[in-house]
Amino acid sequence: SEELKSEIRMPKSESSPTPKIRKRPGDDVRADFGLAGTSPGDRGGAAPQHRRRSRCVRPTWPHLRICASAQGGASLTWLGVFPNGETSEAWGVSADGQTVVGAAYTSGITRAFRWTASTGLVDLGGFGGNLHFAQGVSADGSVVVGYSRDASGNFRPFRWADGTLAALPMLSGARWGRALGVSADGDTVVGEFGLGAGRRRAFRWSSSGGTQDLGILPGGQEWSAAAAVSADGNVVVGSAQIGNTYRAFRWTPETGMQNIDTLNGAFSQAHAVSADGATIVGQWQTPGSNRLEVFRWRAGIGMESLEVLPGGTWTDAFGVSADGRIIVGQAQTANGDTVAVRWREGVGWEDLNTVYGELLTPETVLLSATAISPDGRYIVGFGYNALTDRGEAYLLDTIPEPSALLALLSGCALLCRSLRRRV
Repeated sequence: SEELKSEIRMPKSESSPTPKIRKRPGDDVRADFGLAGTSPGDRGGAAPQHRRRSRCVRPTWPHLRICASAQGGASLTWLGVFPNGETSEAWGVSADGQTVVGAAYTSGITRAFRWTASTGLVDLGGFGGNLHFAQGVSADGSVVVGYSRDASGNFRPFRWADGTLAALPMLSGARWGRALGVSADGDTVVGEFGLGAGRRRAFRWSSSGGTQDLGILPGGQEWSAAAAVSADGNVVVGSAQIGNTYRAFRWTPETGMQNIDTLNGAFSQAHAVSADGATIVGQWQTPGSNRLEVFRWRAGIGMESLEVLPGGTWTDAFGVSADGRIIVGQAQTANGDTVAVRWREGVGWEDLNTVYGELLTPETVLLSATAISPDGRYIVGFGYNALTDRGEAYLLDTIPEPSALLALLSGCALLCRSLRRRV
């Protein structure tokens, strides 16, 4: 298993030029997506595996046994793979945690998927090529966005809704494109187009306004890419080139594209934005060092560094809660391992493998947390599942349903009253 985990690696760039900076896993196209050398799983068509470890408390009343999953009701669901598949990764989650989107590798083809507990992984299709990625999902789970390689080998941004996959209109002169973020209602999509000769352009699409070129930073080069959008579709974040480096930007219809990097490091790039557009998170490189740290930008406050795990040299952020107080991502530990992490205001960085270790079987590792629901409850990403000996997408529910707790307490109260009457 150690050899297998060591083969989980960052994506390799394809024909489209890529700046030599750390990007969020899955941003660049994977020629050999997933884990090399793995054998196809034998549970591809099975129902999603839902593991809950129980801790049972026996009160003094006879016959009464109350059980709850580890961490006060937290649960971990491994999403599995397609039949005869090898790996899967999750990149987006709906507001209620019931819909997860991502990509899964099967027999030389990377397939975009949409998952629910009732349907399992559902292939969203593509445009004739062999690489297809789902990157974002609307709040209610009904709209999915991503990108798909067509028969000619170029990527096309897509929007999936009502069971239909549709290519988004390209900017004039664009050779390829990727959709990377979507608004809460699914009507606004953001991403990037490749214009050739090393040029890229951030875009924003809506059903009413069509495809919009978001331009470049003042005084910058012909390179910009949008990574995420606010719930209402009016705040777009990403990165753009200035000189020989890249800076995180925030775009609105009123202000246009603005450089938000006040730390002035070697580079910065924005990966996620809160629902109201007031909090932006991403990664930056500290001046004169190789340390890659997470930043949090807040309206009226500016950019602050959240540093790294103790002993590590890099941390990255891929998702943020609606209130900007919870961030998820990936980090290096003191011994060089890569792990999924969460940052909470007032708490700092936490290794999810430590916080939710009771949900993990031996040798299982959560490697990255790629998205979080607006309320901070649901986290998705990918990891190594020792039970199946492969890389898999996961859904982590960090808080029990209030209704479930009420039902449990009500049931216990009724049972206690019944037992008292018998005594």
